[in-house]
Amino acid sequence: MIIMSRFTVTLAQITCQLHDKEANLKRMSQIVKKTRGKVVVFPELSLTGYMPRDDLLRQAEPLTGPSLKRVSRLAKETRKDIIFGAPVRDETVPGLVYNSCVLASGDGSLHLYDKIYLPTFGPFEEKVFFAEGKEAVVAQGLYARYGLMICYDMFFPELAKLEVLLGAQILVNISAAPTTSKPSFEKVMPARAVENGAFLVYSNMVGVHGSLIFGGGSTLWNPRGELLARGKDLDEDIVEHEIDLNDIEVARRFRPLVRDSRSEIVERMAFVMKRGV
Repeated sequence: MIIMSRFTVTLAQITCQLHDKEANLKRMSQIVKKTRGKVVVFPELSLTGYMPRDDLLRQAEPLTGPSLKRVSRLAKETRKDIIFGAPVRDETVPGLVYNSCVLASGDGSLHLYDKIYLPTFGPFEEKVFFAEGKEAVVAQGLYARYGLMICYDMFFPELAKLEVLLGAQILVNISAAPTTSKPSFEKVMPARAVENGAFLVYSNMVGVHGSLIFGGGSTLWNPRGELLARGKDLDEDIVEHEIDLNDIEVARRFRPLVRDSRSEIVERMAFVMKRGV
């Protein structure tokens, strides 16, 4: 890890080409190389577009697959942390594919989070195609420790809290949220930041895939829940803003919400949910 408290974050709010990994990889490479950010964040399933549906098994790769290795090499060459979305095959159980968030660290290593909360209602049918992830992931990059999340995960505060307790400095949510979801995301994002005293990065897709119109509106929030930067609605946008990790300690000193978190409340919630009440 590079000891650097101040660095620029780039939100790459782009249209991703459905079924065309080569085009998406070229676009990612161009953006990473031309932007200032030491941390570059792309949307959910940015490698393949949202979502490949019946083409999913052919499009998906293991963590050791060629596309993920290309991003890993790009990260190492540029000394940047690159966070993006991809369908990733289970390396031990054939036939299982996860909707995954990948950190390609600037040191060349790859870290993986599999989406835990899969929306399957209205226009969403992720449980039809993806297996559910099981573990929260805090990944060490060159510049920070990232709590990785994907889209619908944003609405479950226990996941963000756990990742912060595991050491996350920046909560990163990659998303393919349509315009109909925009009001709900805007209500909860500052809450996730302020209740955890952490930076929150939200990178959302734009464009149209099938019946879904992706809304954009990518955002960056500081540990006090204040908006630092925002992408355009509906249009592609590259948003860059400098952050200072020292702001985390300051925010938690004046509002110690992480210190005052109570494990027995979470344990009680787990007991009640298992009981089916």
